[in-house]
Amino acid sequence: MVGAGAAHVWVRSSTPDVDLQVTVSEVRPDGMETFVQNGWMRASERKLARGANDLFKQPSTLLEPIPSELAADVRPMPKHRFVEVVIPLYYEGHVYRAGSRIRLTISAPNGTQPIWAFNHTPKGTAKVSIAFSRTMPSSLILPVVPGVNVTTGPPPCTSLRNEPCRTYVPLVNR
Repeated sequence: MVGAGAAHVWVRSSTPDVDLQVTVSEVRPDGMETFVQNGWMRASERKLARGANDLFKQPSTLLEPIPSELAADVRPMPKHRFVEVVIPLYYEGHVYRAGSRIRLTISAPNGTQPIWAFNHTPKGTAKVSIAFSRTMPSSLILPVVPGVNVTTGPPPCTSLRNEPCRTYVPLVNR
């Protein structure tokens, strides 16, 4: 995988706004989990740019969604209803080998990066639900590079720059 990506998730929140973080990691056959990349989105700012009238002067794509960042596009989360929120993933370069699984963790931001945190997250506690069904098909879109034949095994956990590794622990949804 090389490039940007996105998580398209159907979200319901008990509050008018919620910040979402997605974390992509590789769960290797040897029981280790390697961090790959994060992405963030404030749910009220979920509207994507149309055309090239945005921060990057290019249209949104499936792999590179661009939030409009316009104050006029900010909308609270609807009460008791799921809406699609597209969370951009920042550029990544990672080799997933045969037998590995891709893990997508959706959480509140802060606390997962060792040297920084958000200053302005919404205060309070929100109950957030993520849907995955035929009518609400949450998905992960990654930049697959075709035709690459990887002939080496996975690198030692401590050898990947900015990709920490830990023992995989299954998560139980609450």
